[in-house]
Amino acid sequence: MIVQTERLGVAKLDHFFSSVGWLFREQPIHDYGIDAHVEVVEGAYPTGNLIALQIKTGASYFAESTEDAYIFRTEDKHINYWQGHALPVILVLYEPDDDLILWQVVSEETVASTGKGWKIEVPKNRTLGQDSLSALKRLNQPAPYLRKLNKLRLDAYWIIKLCEGKEIFVEFDDWVNKSLSRYQMTLICEDEKHSWPTTYSPGMSIEGALEHFIPWADFCMDLDAHHTGAEAQWHAECYQTYDKEMGIEIFTADFEDWYVEPEGIVPCDFNGEVESYRLQLSLNELGESFLEVHEFLDNKDRFDGRTFTVDEILP
Repeated sequence: MIVQTERLGVAKLDHFFSSVGWLFREQPIHDYGIDAHVEVVEGAYPTGNLIALQIKTGASYFAESTEDAYIFRTEDKHINYWQGHALPVILVLYEPDDDLILWQVVSEETVASTGKGWKIEVPKNRTLGQDSLSALKRLNQPAPYLRKLNKLRLDAYWIIKLCEGKEIFVEFDDWVNKSLSRYQMTLICEDEKHSWPTTYSPGMSIEGALEHFIPWADFCMDLDAHHTGAEAQWHAECYQTYDKEMGIEIFTADFEDWYVEPEGIVPCDFNGEVESYRLQLSLNELGESFLEVHEFLDNKDRFDGRTFTVDEILP
């Protein structure tokens, strides 16, 4: 049997954070060097404070140690990425055989150059457990202004795809008989999917949820999905009998005559408990504007390091 070691670590962290009520979201492969995000929850309410996780699984990551810490070694490209990330980053080491999880914040204070690369010391007594949550909550978070900008930065992969003409859809359910709104949004592009954790959102409407999770897009119905979902309702309403001689079902109205194309955003399906939605995305003004800002921020200024003030050169 082939054991997917790295998957064990991701699954372990998902289970731990879910068990304490925090929102764990595995990151697709396009977020280089980050395996997951976790959102801090206070009481029953998500705070919007996110932490990026780099998860390393297996005995090899525990092979080198000092008396007090295990030594994790890495390259320039990873350190530069982590230190420049939009979110606070923690390194997590998981040893499946001993079910041991250790963690360390990635920062200027914890990262040391070796001359050939970099190392991070992960304390042997810093196990990830209930008593770690208060320390994780205290990790520096950006101000609300930067938090919104960082959210757009984290979604840049999808915004760029949409700009390139890719078709992107969002699917989610609305539990209509529940007093507390809950949503799990899933973005879909071809065979690629990305889901947010189920989030409880008191007083949040569908329009509010879309604006909260995907502020950079406008939405319209996926008419193909609605057409497919309507067929079941048409069958229930218009079925009359089965003609054995002709081997066909008889309906009181043809589907195309019965079907009415929806206006606005409506469910594609409803089973009495859950309304299911599938919407197609298009870039809105915010998404288009962010792309210009993103291109500016992502390109290095050719004058970086070449400017100076008079005070810098005077003795």
